[in-house]
Amino acid sequence: MTEKICGYLREQNRAVDVFDLADALDLPIEDVSAALNELLAQGRVFLSKKGKYAAPETLGLIPARAVVTRGGVPYARPLDGSPDMKISRSGELRAMHGDTVLVRPERAGGSAESRLCELAAVTQRAAEKLVAVLKMGKRFVERKPVLVRRGRERRLVRQPPEEIEYLSAQPCDLHVACGVEVTGDTLGAGVGDTVVLRVVDWPRRHVPLKAEVIRVLGRGLDIGIQMDALVETHGLPVAFPAEALSEAAALPDAVSPADIAGRFDARGVDLFTIDGDDAQDFDDAVSLEKTARGWRLGVHIADVSHYVAWGGAIDREALRRGTSVYLPGRTLPMLPEKLCNNLCSLMPDVDRLAMSLFLELEDGRVTDSRLENSVIHSRARLTYAEVNKLFAGEENDVPEALRPILFDMDAQARLLRERRHARGSIDFDMPEPELTLDADGYPVDVQARVRGEAERLIEDFMLAANEAVAVMAKSCQLPFLYRVHEKPDPDRLESLSLFLTNMNHPVRIGREPHPRQLQALLEETAALPEAAVIKHQLLRSLKRACYMAEPLGHFGLAARDYCHFTSPIRRYPDLTAHRMLKLLLAGGLSEAQKWEARMQELAAQSSEREFEAASAERDADDLMKCHYMHGREGEEFDGVVSGVHSWGYFVELPNTVEGLVRVRDLDDYYEFDEARQRLVGERTHREIRLGDRVHVLLARVDTAACEIDFMPL
Repeated sequence: MTEKICGYLREQNRAVDVFDLADALDLPIEDVSAALNELLAQGRVFLSKKGKYAAPETLGLIPARAVVTRGGVPYARPLDGSPDMKISRSGELRAMHGDTVLVRPERAGGSAESRLCELAAVTQRAAEKLVAVLKMGKRFVERKPVLVRRGRERRLVRQPPEEIEYLSAQPCDLHVACGVEVTGDTLGAGVGDTVVLRVVDWPRRHVPLKAEVIRVLGRGLDIGIQMDALVETHGLPVAFPAEALSEAAALPDAVSPADIAGRFDARGVDLFTIDGDDAQDFDDAVSLEKTARGWRLGVHIADVSHYVAWGGAIDREALRRGTSVYLPGRTLPMLPEKLCNNLCSLMPDVDRLAMSLFLELEDGRVTDSRLENSVIHSRARLTYAEVNKLFAGEENDVPEALRPILFDMDAQARLLRERRHARGSIDFDMPEPELTLDADGYPVDVQARVRGEAERLIEDFMLAANEAVAVMAKSCQLPFLYRVHEKPDPDRLESLSLFLTNMNHPVRIGREPHPRQLQALLEETAALPEAAVIKHQLLRSLKRACYMAEPLGHFGLAARDYCHFTSPIRRYPDLTAHRMLKLLLAGGLSEAQKWEARMQELAAQSSEREFEAASAERDADDLMKCHYMHGREGEEFDGVVSGVHSWGYFVELPNTVEGLVRVRDLDDYYEFDEARQRLVGERTHREIRLGDRVHVLLARVDTAACEIDFMPL
């Protein structure tokens, strides 16, 4: 229905009221109203002041997500992946970080600063709750003028404004840049307490956001309260609904003979899991067998769909969550614990239900594939650390019987990787933080995570499996959720070319490069000091991958078709893929076709939840890094300039910690050269550029604001 409505509005090229729309489409007005509300939330329709609906593109409007910097500067990030624009005008409207908005482009340019747009509408607020610390605020209120009489002369004398105090709040989310006025009962909370607020009135020009206290988290901002605040800020569900827990409790504790009936019996196959030391849910196992023409790779994925009924309480909650969220010291799973850590987890020495994909390999090429509903029996639970020791020739705990298989797997993974890179797959391999926490949840160490051959082996196998499944789904015209990474925007590529030229790496990328060209660029610059910065800028030039119902390919992997199939315990799109594939295996293609209309809706929901989860994980890592640096003020560090702005430049340390050097702390007045991404000293002519190696002193750490300041040395 939503697609019908969008199509009709585009054809009309004008605004239409809900009654005319229902009549034209011959649909119940209640259904049309519900669909319009859904489309408004997605930014796919526009509601005029007269209460009429129109397709945004017919009015020159672009659906976007509002991105507010910590300095309070609002940008619009178009939902179609095109370049960000700075919101220069908004009238009475005020967009909050993460809101879905409609903007009208006003000026083009080569950077987000120079691309301007006007905020036309806020179609959906990102959150109606925020976490903040209560404080007293002050504001000035105009007083009535006083009538003064002097003889016969009378005149009104303006009085100075009166300063009054009111209960305010400092949001923990620094992207909330507006003032906050707290109204109503505070539930016993006082100044200095951290509380959860519900918005009762959104901010407008010169009018603060108004909110009421709905929960008190605690006094001050220790790490536990800050993590609770972060979870609330991002709207992450914690406790499962009682109905979902009851549904999970009713599930069996083990695989039964009835479950196994009719399944391919893979319990005789030598398969095992390889995961991190702290992993709790094991949703993939691997096997490898020699064949007459090559090798048979088995990728065995937990059959979550067998236990989670579509539309049931567990399924509804899984869709709402969309993904598991992995925060330092805390996991918010997509599924109840009985499923993710027990019944669906491919633990060793127990029978488990799976979907087994067998890939025939010849010299790194997948020549054939076969998918089975299976029952498996994992031989071992291996860790990346121990397998990496095996590959490095070091003492390890890998069972002797599995060692030859692992060396064969390593060889096949390398061949798959070589084939993938030869076709142009881009290997970013960005550094990620590895955090070590103490018993109280505070970080005691932060290092850049080192990926070994074991991690790459599993990645190569999962990539091959996901691609093979996508090819299978497309060839059968199966309604499906594809993982899509569209071609980059030409304007962003031009900006990247200019950046590379200014970094003394003049490369003409062109407006429609093959991904192989970008991978070649990374290889050419890999040994340079600024390699990480170039990699980061290249990544920013590409569109964000998302889920779609249409197979538009994956630019970064240079794959014609791609999907997510290998992690149904922690990703809803994978669970959806399993359900569709099961219908296909059962010969129910016509039954599967009934779900086609829902695929784009599921894709949008899954992309939205993935974005929020990634944002929360990133913010949690930043918070931990800030606490790790707290108390180390005065220490000196070597780092690389990772970002340049008019207000200063960011420095990234080898352990991934990033801090700001403010222009006010520099030895000269520095002009910001936006085109070349550099600061230039007015007297000294000194240049500070992306990729420069610098030596800095840790000057300030604010754990409440999550800010780290360096001083140049």
